Amino acid sequence: MTRGVGSDANPGDGDRVKMEVDLEGGVVMVARATGTGCEVSTKASSALTRLARGRSRSEALAIGIADVTGQIGPVDEDRERCVLATVNALRAAIVDAHVKAIA
Repeated sequence: MTRGVGSDANPGDGDRVKMEVDLEGGVVMVARATGTGCEVSTKASSALTRLARGRSRSEALAIGIADVTGQIGPVDEDRERCVLATVNALRAAIVDAHVKAIA
């Protein structure tokens, strides 16, 4: 199992998200989120960990804002950046795990 860590921030709202994933055989077995931020960021982080678990690396990398808002409900356009920070943190964690696995 290979662990990857990624983070992103949304300075406009003060959101800071850190995601950790454990990949095994190219599948996200575990996804965890920590951080601080607004309610949208917190809900998005939680939903994203559920969405990512059990998906292949490529499927998890393809998760986008619409997938997350489909789980947490619609957010106004100004708050999409809060969701994007969580998505970017997940993507960074997956890339980190992949690089570690092939190194």
